Amino acid sequence: MNTFAALFGERYSLRRNLVFNITLALCFCIAAACIILIREFYEHLDENLEAALSLEAKEVIGQIDPDATNYGLNPDAIRFRGVEGIYRYTVFESSGNPVAGGETSPEIAQQMLALDLGATEKIRLLGDRIGVGLKARINDTDFYVLVSTYPANLEETRLQKLYHEVEEEIGWVFLGIFLILTAALLATRQSLRSLHEISQQAQDIGPTDPDRRLSTDKLPSEIAPLIDAVNGAFARLEQGYRSQRDFSSNVAHEIRTPLAVLRSSVERIENSKLRTDIKQDVSRLDRMFEQLIDLSRADASAQTAYSKVDLRKLAVDLASDMASETIRSGRTLAVTGASQSFVVGNPGLLTIALGNLVRNALHYSSEGTEVEIEVLEKPAGLRVLDRGPGVPEKLKTDLFERFNRGSSSGCKPVGSGLGLAIVKSVADAHDAKVRIEDRQGGGSDFVFDFSQHA
Repeated sequence: MNTFAALFGERYSLRRNLVFNITLALCFCIAAACIILIREFYEHLDENLEAALSLEAKEVIGQIDPDATNYGLNPDAIRFRGVEGIYRYTVFESSGNPVAGGETSPEIAQQMLALDLGATEKIRLLGDRIGVGLKARINDTDFYVLVSTYPANLEETRLQKLYHEVEEEIGWVFLGIFLILTAALLATRQSLRSLHEISQQAQDIGPTDPDRRLSTDKLPSEIAPLIDAVNGAFARLEQGYRSQRDFSSNVAHEIRTPLAVLRSSVERIENSKLRTDIKQDVSRLDRMFEQLIDLSRADASAQTAYSKVDLRKLAVDLASDMASETIRSGRTLAVTGASQSFVVGNPGLLTIALGNLVRNALHYSSEGTEVEIEVLEKPAGLRVLDRGPGVPEKLKTDLFERFNRGSSSGCKPVGSGLGLAIVKSVADAHDAKVRIEDRQGGGSDFVFDFSQHA
C-alpha cells in the first residue's frame, strides 16, 4: 500500500470518501470566505480611500492664502497637473472657476458649488474614479477643493493593496488548511475505528464457532441496524450449516449400513459375472458417497482450525498408504522434490485432495509408468505428474467442475466426476490455486499452488 492510500484509504473506501467530502466542503468554505473577504476588502478600501481623500482635501485647504498670487498654490506642481501620482487635486474659487488642477468639467463644478460649508462629500466622477469635495471659507472667501483618484493607477493600487493583504495572511490560511485537513484525517480514522474492530470480529467467525455474533457496543447508531442485520444473516447461516452437518452425519449413518448389507448379500449371488458387476456398482456407489462427504467437508472448512503441515511428510504418508493400490494398478509411485515444505492448512483435507490427484493419475497413466508426487518449497506446493494421454486445453478448467467426467478427453471416463471438484474445493478453502499443465515428454502435470501465501 502506498503512502497516499495509507493516509486517505483505498479507492472507493469509506475513509477516502469521508476525507474527500470533508476536503470538498472545506474548499467550498475557503472559496466562500475568500469571496466575502475580497468583497469586504473592497468595501473597506473605498471607505479608507474616501477618508484619505478627505485628509488630502483638508491639507490643500490649509495651504490656500487668499492674499498671495494664485492663492499661494503652484498650478504647475505635480499634484495639480495630474499626470503622475495616485491622486488628482483641483481648487475652485467661489465662482466655480478652477484656480489649480485639471478637473474643469461643468458637472463637477456644479456639484462642488452645492457643497455645504466645512463638510466633505463624495463627488460623482466618470468611470471607477472616486472623488471627495470640501468647501471652506477663508477671509470671507469660499474655496472648494476636489481630491480624486487618478484613473491610470486606481485599479493597480487596489490590486497592490489586496495582494499585500493576502500576502500577510497567506501563511495563516495554509496553516488553517493543514490543521483542518489533519483534523479531518484524525476524525475519520477515529470514526472508522469501530468498523475496523467489527471487521476483525467478523473475520474470527467460522464453522468452528458459528454461534459467535458481532458486538454492537460503541458503534454509531447509524451502523447498529446493519450489524443487527448481519447478525441475523449469521444466525441463518449457522442454522443452514448445522442442517448441512446433521444431514451429512445422518447420511453417513443411514447409508453405510445398507451398503454393508448389500455388499454382504452380493457375495451370495451364484452367477459370478452378475456378482462381479454388482460388486463394482456397489463399490462405485460407496466411492461416490465418500466423495460427496469429502466435498461437503471441504466446502465447510474453516481456516481457524488449520495447523502447520509438512507437505513432504503428507506426500510420503499418502504414498505409503496407497502402495498396495499402486502395485495392483501396475504403476509405480514416487515422491520427489523438497525435503521439507510447510504450509498452514487442514492435513486431512490436503490428504484427500492429493489422494484424488494421485488416483486420477494412476488411472490415466499407461501401465508400467511412474506417477510422481513432487514437493515444492519456494513457493510451497505439490505437483502430481503422470504419463497419461494429457488433457485437451478446453478441458483444463472444466474438469474441476462437479460431475464433469471429461468425456471428450479421449479416454473412457471413470468415477463420478467429483474427484477434481473436491481438489478445487480444498484449494479454495486454503486460498490456493490448482491448475493443469502439459508435462514435457507427454502426460499431465496437476499443480496445487500455495504461491500467494509466500
